[in-house]
Amino acid sequence: MDFYSNLDSRSLDRETPTLFEVISSNELENLLSPSVRFILIHYTNRYPRHLIKILNSFDEINLIIRGFIEYKFLKNWNSSFIEKFYGLKRVNALKLNISQGYTGGQLSKYENLKRLHNSQVLVSLFDLLMIPYIKEKLDILYDKLLPTYLLNQLKPNENRKDFLKYWFLKIYPTASTIFKLVNLLFKVLYLSGKFKSVTLLQYLFNINYSRFNQFDYELDEKRTASFLRKSTSVNLDTRIRPPSLAESVSDLYYTLMHPLKKSILFTSNSILPISIFLLKFLEWWNSSEINKNMKRDNVMDKVPVVPKLITSELSKIKKVNKLLKTNSSKCPICHEEIHNPAVIETGFVFCYTCIYKYLREADELTGGRCPVSGKRLLGCKYSRSSKEWKVNGVRRLMI
Repeated sequence: MDFYSNLDSRSLDRETPTLFEVISSNELENLLSPSVRFILIHYTNRYPRHLIKILNSFDEINLIIRGFIEYKFLKNWNSSFIEKFYGLKRVNALKLNISQGYTGGQLSKYENLKRLHNSQVLVSLFDLLMIPYIKEKLDILYDKLLPTYLLNQLKPNENRKDFLKYWFLKIYPTASTIFKLVNLLFKVLYLSGKFKSVTLLQYLFNINYSRFNQFDYELDEKRTASFLRKSTSVNLDTRIRPPSLAESVSDLYYTLMHPLKKSILFTSNSILPISIFLLKFLEWWNSSEINKNMKRDNVMDKVPVVPKLITSELSKIKKVNKLLKTNSSKCPICHEEIHNPAVIETGFVFCYTCIYKYLREADELTGGRCPVSGKRLLGCKYSRSSKEWKVNGVRRLMI
């Protein structure tokens, strides 16, 4: 389950993948870390005591774990975790080219020459992990320092640290733009067929993109057979003397390890398509209208019923009804025309200055209530230190 491209393979170059396949694999690769972070944040809210330290160091832990996984894939397949899913690999750019008439051992030697060297594997690992990591950290640093620059708090002539921060803020946006433009230029050149490298770093270290072929699968079969092969120091079938205790233990060990190795291979081969399918599904689900409609319906179902301002007994009293049901444009506090109208939690409208002053200057026992209904206001809290009410929840009206 390696090649999951939606493109018709009969109409494509057998060697060189299309730019859209490469970009698609890069986009999916960029979803890995945010998806894992999102899941970790979700469970950290439930179990903060156990997971908060992992979340705080997520970038570094993720870098180490993904670095190990990507290194194994690059070493074995010359491909990243996601690129293998698309049937893509990175190859050493050779100036020589052989015709398709050559077969057998010559093609095998040619494919061996195309495999990445150790330095190219490390460069590919740096390109996959370290460049996004460094860029993310620099973006965070830039966003952190930008307010100090805008408020003229940096003094580059007096402090060396401020000098470095000042020039970082000056240079970084330009450098970031140049970096993006250069990589965009390489993508355009790749699309035109002149280059087979997608980034500047790949071009400098002679790394090209190619497709998997029969040689890669045969190499993987050899690795699998070597991994599962039962290794013993002596041939017990052609020997008369019974095996020693050490040989028996060794034979038992390899007998027990064989199904375990098979399980490891099966799990590793299954996790790849399943995890990528889940990522694609989550990406579709978060952007679909179905999810938005379901969230909206859930919110509407959970809207609480608004309680009545007064009890049914009080509502039967005519005097109370007259106070509550009024169409007057006068403020209930100053009894004059309402200026700068403001509404409180109970729904009554007052002059903003009147209601704010009324609520703020009331005493501790009788304050914090609606002047009309007498209902306690949730937005009003009494401060014993300042001996006055802290008023929230007064909203001005635009008429």
